[in-house]
Amino acid sequence: MCRKMMFNLAVIVLCANGYLGYTPFRLTDCTSSPNRVVTVSGRLLDHPVRIPGHVRAPTTVVIHRPVNSGIRLDVTVEKFIFFDYFALPCVSRVGSCSYDACELLGRYDNKCPGQLRDSSFPCTCPFRDGEYNLQAFPFNVPNVRGPWSFLAYGDFRVTGRLVNITSGEEVNCYSVEFTVQSAAISSPWSLWGW
Repeated sequence: MCRKMMFNLAVIVLCANGYLGYTPFRLTDCTSSPNRVVTVSGRLLDHPVRIPGHVRAPTTVVIHRPVNSGIRLDVTVEKFIFFDYFALPCVSRVGSCSYDACELLGRYDNKCPGQLRDSSFPCTCPFRDGEYNLQAFPFNVPNVRGPWSFLAYGDFRVTGRLVNITSGEEVNCYSVEFTVQSAAISSPWSLWGW
């Protein structure tokens, strides 16, 4: 009886770790190409990310050469479940998807969000070479509802690769790791009233 109870407790703790774990914020340059397009450095001031809530991420982006078009963005979104990261599929253009970078940004149609505009940060193609600094303005993180909302919480690794469409060469790669929690949960132990 005691062994069964210990086993059940271990399973609960492992499941809670996958749901309530805490991954320190980490931004990693995984670029192997000498022909990189951008260099990114930044940090997350509001970590873990809370839903609903806001996030501030002061960031510096150096664009090494002009970008007009012909760049694909391959995004892999992975969620930590039990002992490893597992890729989430691309559903309705959200998740582990590929995008034409300029087409994706084209939705702004020269109407950048205020946080980007106030930092003189470009958000549509073409991009001129230079250094751009995103200030620590808050970005709203809306509440997540629906049957798949449980996927929004936990530990994540998101990798973005920029690929030259013409040559197929990967010209940039960055990976970011972070935790997303419900704003109602102040600590992993609050579910049990501790």
